[in-house]
Amino acid sequence: MNLTCEECGANIASDECEKCRLPAPLWAKFCPHCGQELVSKQVSKLSKKKRQLCSDESCIGIIGADGLCVECGKRP
Repeated sequence: MNLTCEECGANIASDECEKCRLPAPLWAKFCPHCGQELVSKQVSKLSKKKRQLCSDESCIGIIGADGLCVECGKRP
């Protein structure tokens, strides 16, 4: 399931919210539609040994399987 950026038209990797069943970005902590807290499936799939921290020093996220930070969405 993919979302499309309203600004640039780029595809945003997403998954279905378990509560409202609408798409939410994989890196989101909360569903943008209903506010349900989301459990990142990308983070749970990554073993602790393979985790890579976000290169943005003000971010606490890790790099997900898609190569983007699961917190801020930036590339490393």
